[in-house]
Amino acid sequence: MSPRTRAQRRRAQRDRRRAARKPVQAHVRWRDVPNSVRDWSELTRAQRTAATAKIVAVAATLILSVVSALIGVALYGELVVRPAEPVSTVNGEPIPASRYADFMALRRFELSRELADAPTSTDPRDPSHPQAQLSTLTISAVTELTNAQLMRAEAAALGVRIDEHAVNVALYDFVSGPGEIADDFDYSTAFAEIRDQTQLDSRTIRSVIADRALADAVADHLAAGLDPAPEQIRASQIVVPTEEAAETVIARLDAYQPFELVAEQVSTDANSAPDGGELGWLPRGLMPDAWDEAAFALRPGGRSQPISTPQGWHVILVHEQSESRQLDPEAAESRRQITYDNWLQTLRTAADVEFLLTPEIIDWATRR
Repeated sequence: MSPRTRAQRRRAQRDRRRAARKPVQAHVRWRDVPNSVRDWSELTRAQRTAATAKIVAVAATLILSVVSALIGVALYGELVVRPAEPVSTVNGEPIPASRYADFMALRRFELSRELADAPTSTDPRDPSHPQAQLSTLTISAVTELTNAQLMRAEAAALGVRIDEHAVNVALYDFVSGPGEIADDFDYSTAFAEIRDQTQLDSRTIRSVIADRALADAVADHLAAGLDPAPEQIRASQIVVPTEEAAETVIARLDAYQPFELVAEQVSTDANSAPDGGELGWLPRGLMPDAWDEAAFALRPGGRSQPISTPQGWHVILVHEQSESRQLDPEAAESRRQITYDNWLQTLRTAADVEFLLTPEIIDWATRR
C-alpha cells in the first residue's frame, strides 16, 4: 500500500536510496575460495605452513632455473664459443683461440724459465730479453702461430719433412731447459712438472715443439744453398740516436780521438760498445741494406759518414776485408736465422693474413 502522508513518502524514498547504495552480498562458501585469495589470518597454522613451503619451493625452482640458464650460457661461451673463435686467418684457414691459449701458456712458461736464468747485467728493455718478450707475448703469439701455419704449408713444397726422432730430440731439449743438464736430471719427472705448470697435455706440448723442429729443418734447408765462404769485412761501429749526435762523433774522430774510446762512451749498441764497437767478421745480409752498402764500399782503414737505419745513426770503421772467408759459427747462425726470417716475410707478403685478436680473447686466454 502506498504511503499516504508526506512523511511516509519521504521515509520510503530514503529507504530506497539506502537500499540502492548497499552492496550486494554474494553467498560464497569459504572452502570454494582459492587459497591464493583467502585472508591469511583465516588459515590454520598447518595451512599457513603448507602454503609457505609451496611458495618457497616455487620461488626456489624459478630462481634455480634462471641461475642454471645463466650458468649454462656462460659455460657454453667459455667452453665452446670462445675456444673456437679465430685469432687470425691464413689464406682463409682460421687459427682458433684454443691454440692461441695453449701456445701462450707454453711460451709463458718457457720465458719465465729463461728469465730466472737471465744475467742481471742484461737490459730488460732489449727486445731479445725474456722480460721484454713476456710483455709483448699476447701479440707476438699470434704472429708466431701465423708464421708456423705459413711455414707448415710451404715446408712440403720445399720437400722438407721431419720424423719422430727429430721431434723427440727437440722435445728433450725443451724439457731439459737452458744451460747445463744436471747429473740427476730425469726427463719423465721434468716433463710431468711442465704439464702440471702449464695445464697442457703431452700431445699439445709435442705439437708446438714439432713446429719448432720443422722450422729448424726449413732454416737448415735454406741455409744449405748459401755460400759457406762469402765476402766479408771485419768492422766496428758507433751507434747514436740522432744525426746531430752522429756529427759530434765525427768531430771527435776527426780530432783523433780513438774510435774504441768514443764507442765505449757514446754508442747505444749494447753488444758492441763494451768491445770498442767491434763487430767481428760480417758477410753481407746480416746488417741493414744501407749499412751493408756503405760498409762494403769502404777499404780497410776507411771510415763512413753517418748512416741512418731503423736502429739509429751509424759511423762504421772497416779494419779488414776478405773476398772469401769461412763464416764464424756465430755469423753463420745469424745468417741462417736472417735467411729464414726473410723467407717467412716473403710468405707473409704473398699470403692473405687477417688478424682477429680481441681484448676478450686475450682475457680468456690469460685466465685459462
